[in-house]
Amino acid sequence: MMKNVVGVDMGCTKMLMVAEVDGQLVEHKVPTGLDCSLEYLAGEIDRFIAGLPYEPEGLGIALPGLVEGDRRLQFSDIRALCGVTADDFAKGRFRCRLINDVKAATVAEAANYPEKDTVAVMMAGSGLALGVYSKQRMYTGAGGFAGELGYTVIATEAGPRKVDELAGGIGILARAGCDIDAFLAKIRDGDGDSLALLERAGFYCGLAITNVLHLFNPDVLVIGGSTSTYPGYMDTALRTAEKHTLPDMFHACSFASPKDGKRIAALGAMQFLRTGMEF
Repeated sequence: MMKNVVGVDMGCTKMLMVAEVDGQLVEHKVPTGLDCSLEYLAGEIDRFIAGLPYEPEGLGIALPGLVEGDRRLQFSDIRALCGVTADDFAKGRFRCRLINDVKAATVAEAANYPEKDTVAVMMAGSGLALGVYSKQRMYTGAGGFAGELGYTVIATEAGPRKVDELAGGIGILARAGCDIDAFLAKIRDGDGDSLALLERAGFYCGLAITNVLHLFNPDVLVIGGSTSTYPGYMDTALRTAEKHTLPDMFHACSFASPKDGKRIAALGAMQFLRTGMEF
C-alpha cells in the first residue's frame, strides 16, 4: 500500500490539499470558482507538492462532476475540468486517480461503519450530492455517475427547479445577492428575509433527504458540507424529512455528521488511491 500520497478535494469554491508528514496531516487551501482555469488548479497542486519533504508516490483527486472510471472527468460545473484526465495532473511523475467528490466522502465515511448494511453520505455544499455504499459495494449506476442529487428536479411555484438551485450554497447566495460572510452576518442579526431564505432552502434539502430515504433505505445517513453548517438549515431539513418520510424508514436511519467534515473528500481520495479500491 502506498504511504506518501497527496489527497485533493477540488471544490467549486475552494481546493483543499492534504498530505501526511511525520505522522501528521499537513494541508493547504486555495480559492477556486466555476471559471477558474486548469492551469491554476494544476499549478496550485504542484506548489503544494513542491513544499513537501518527499516526492509523492501518488495523487488522489476528488472532483465535482461525472468521473469516468478513475482517469477522466466527463463533466463538471467547473468548466475548465470538463474532459480533464489524471495525466493532466500527474504529468508522468506518479500515479494519479480521480474520483467523484461525494464518492470520495463515502469511501472515507463507510470505513467508520463496518457493521452497517447501507451507509449513505450526502454533501450539502455549493450543491447537493449523494454517495451510497451498500453490502460492501459503492452504488455507481451504469456509467459510474449515480449520485447527482443536486440535479434531481422538484416542482415549485415557479416551475421545475434543480435541488442545487433550491438548497445548495451557490443557489442560496445567488438569491441573497451577497457573499457567504455577509449572508451569515445577516442570519446572526436576525434579518427576516435572510432567515426566510435559509428556511426555504432547508425545506428543500429536507425533501431531498426524504427521497434518499425512500429510494435507498440507509441505516446511516452522514450529512456534511459547508451549507449543512448554516444555522438552522439542518434543523429545518430533518424536521421536513421526518414529516414527509414513511415513519418506519425514517426511524430505521440514524443521522450523523462526518468524522472529519473539512477534510472528508480529500481523505477519501487518499484512501481510494492507497487501497486501489475498485467500484
